[in-house]
Amino acid sequence: MFGDGKFAMHVGKTVAVAALLVASTAWAQDKYPAKMVEVVVPWTAGQATDIAARTFAEELTAKLDETFFISNKAGAGGAVGSAYVARAKTDGYTLLAASTGSVIVSPLLNITSYAASDFVPAAMIAKSPSILITASDFPAKNINELIKLLKDNPGKYTFASSGNGSATHLMAEAFNMGYGIEATHVPYKGSSAALTDVLAGRVTYMFDTVASVSGQLKAGKVTAYAISSKDRSASVPDIPAIAEVTELKDFDIASWIGLMAPKGTSPESLSVIEEVASAYLKTPEAKAKYQGMGLGINPMSNQEFQKVVDREVELYSGLLEKLGLKQ
Repeated sequence: MFGDGKFAMHVGKTVAVAALLVASTAWAQDKYPAKMVEVVVPWTAGQATDIAARTFAEELTAKLDETFFISNKAGAGGAVGSAYVARAKTDGYTLLAASTGSVIVSPLLNITSYAASDFVPAAMIAKSPSILITASDFPAKNINELIKLLKDNPGKYTFASSGNGSATHLMAEAFNMGYGIEATHVPYKGSSAALTDVLAGRVTYMFDTVASVSGQLKAGKVTAYAISSKDRSASVPDIPAIAEVTELKDFDIASWIGLMAPKGTSPESLSVIEEVASAYLKTPEAKAKYQGMGLGINPMSNQEFQKVVDREVELYSGLLEKLGLKQ
């Protein structure tokens, strides 16, 4: 038996230890991340979204002392992996390596079980503008010559894309509509086949990503007229932006890559990822890495990220409706 004093001291110590354990458990629950985080890439390994996400996941792992691991769940134009994340728990431990095609365009084509509104931003990472190109022997040597030639010959020329409703298809349609150009769309199963036929002169022009056409540019096999984003790309700084050299001063279309989470994920968890992105994307190391991939770093707050999503839903919804592709 304890004496009264010893018993009171023992109880006091027990209560103190219990309080510390409760506080420690609560802190562990509040800390994010407290375990590994799955980053779902809805495309096969090696594609731009995959490489960009892996690079940022390495930075998150280093800075937050928990593993952010990549899980490739490809299929149905990014819909398989995106749907998986849309249905996931809202605890912050399942994130989507999102892009324009999988989050914006595919749902508008009614080929998914989710909508853009089923996700919330965690961190914008990069942007991937496209280049308007023809084969190098095409007579137009600058974009204004190209526009004039296309406008003066309605229905004569053709443009390629990586598929109906793809980002490159919609980009070209927006360009054509902006200038009243009438040209025939030739869809392909992927940009490689489309680029092959443009190089051969079987199709007149197309928009393709900087990464995809960089080799052809260096070899002098294509004429590059302009970049689709509002600013020039650091990867190809000599190529002007469409908005810079034409009448379409507000033309600004570029695919983006960022991390998103299921709707309902706590803002506190998302802000942790946002803060890492904000610091990392300001570094020369990040700029060099993404530039080497043909991508531009795209730092912005999650509030700004959401505005980009909302704007693009409106933009592509209207465009798909005009094209008769919206379901």
